Amino acid sequence: MNRREALGHLSAGIALSLLPSGSLLAAEPRTLVVNPYTGIDWERVGHHRASLHMHTLQSDGYQMVDEVVGSYRRAGYSILALTDHDCFQPNLHVRPKELPAEKASPYPKEPRPKGYPANPTWPWTDYGTASPAEHGMVGIQANELTYRHHINSFFCDYGVWYHKTGKEAPYGGIVDANGKEVWEDDQIAGVRACNGLAVLNHPGVEDKRPWWVRQSLDWYVERFRNHPAECLVGMEVTNCAPQRRQYDEGLWDQLLARFMPHRPVWGFGTDDMHHLDKARQSFTTFFLENPTTDKVRQAMLAGAFSFSVSTRNVNFQEDPVKLDQMPVLKSVTVDEAKGTIALAAADCDEVRWISAPASLEPTADYKTSDSPWPCGQVVQVGDTLDYRQTAGIGTYVRAELIRESDGHTHRTFTSPFGFATA
Repeated sequence: MNRREALGHLSAGIALSLLPSGSLLAAEPRTLVVNPYTGIDWERVGHHRASLHMHTLQSDGYQMVDEVVGSYRRAGYSILALTDHDCFQPNLHVRPKELPAEKASPYPKEPRPKGYPANPTWPWTDYGTASPAEHGMVGIQANELTYRHHINSFFCDYGVWYHKTGKEAPYGGIVDANGKEVWEDDQIAGVRACNGLAVLNHPGVEDKRPWWVRQSLDWYVERFRNHPAECLVGMEVTNCAPQRRQYDEGLWDQLLARFMPHRPVWGFGTDDMHHLDKARQSFTTFFLENPTTDKVRQAMLAGAFSFSVSTRNVNFQEDPVKLDQMPVLKSVTVDEAKGTIALAAADCDEVRWISAPASLEPTADYKTSDSPWPCGQVVQVGDTLDYRQTAGIGTYVRAELIRESDGHTHRTFTSPFGFATA
């Protein structure tokens, strides 16, 4: 059964899947209905590292497009989405005590693109570098929507044209050309109207920042109920400082417990790079034979990827770039007759299988706490999961591959698998 057939088959059982996943008993028969890795030929695919959230001098980054693209190419990345903010004109940091005037980007040249300055940094050739194909990479047209909750848009040119309002981003209130106030739902709908995909960014950013307001768990639940998986594909899970780990990962588990298996919420790893010399080690890996823009899009819709994060930062300006070795997902084998999922991994000390949190209630104030809700529970350790016999599994399970090295932790996350019960 493919994913679309599974979603149709389960439509009548949506109410059941919104129950706390941990309440389902291990003795109940489970059927695997969401396998994000269905159809992957692990003998043929390549592992294509992607940066899906990054900034340049075209908004509030510190380096030119050419330097950013070249640095990531040398580091082994093959898929890039330049997500400059839709609310900034270029060269935000070209000012005293930050960057001298001679470092300023001269792009975009006249005539300015439609929608400037809310236009994506696209095509690359308009910003002083070669095309993605000439770099041997896949380039994704993208934008970071910055008014209210930040949202990454992919595969379209949607952006909010703030110069029509004359107001500061992001919470002073903005209106469209017809005078209607623009909210997050309007922006996601705008991405969908442009045939794009949307991802909710860095939920756990500190609430004390002037440009950010943390949202409640109910707010996120409402967004994923309001917008279909064909547009709002998921959320960033590892674009966070280590102390905010439980905020973002816990939020992901809370959403999975409510929505799986009928409505997957895919997790993404991103580094949100602004400075090449002090970037996070966090990225998404796509399993593709011959990567193209369309195949990356299809994988984002299907969850056919993994994502990784390290507690150590990296300097992309070094040559060679010294990236840590993350655990590598080599293959996923599902035996539906036996009721098992087996992972083959490299550079991995331990595999943990994680399902629903013990509680679906917040345990602290989400405005002030970095751990306001429980993360998912470890239900099994080891390469192989028996999903019919293991206690504590509800409507989903995901795996974490963990490696410890030199006092740092490196983790790779699978996309979640979804289950139905008779």
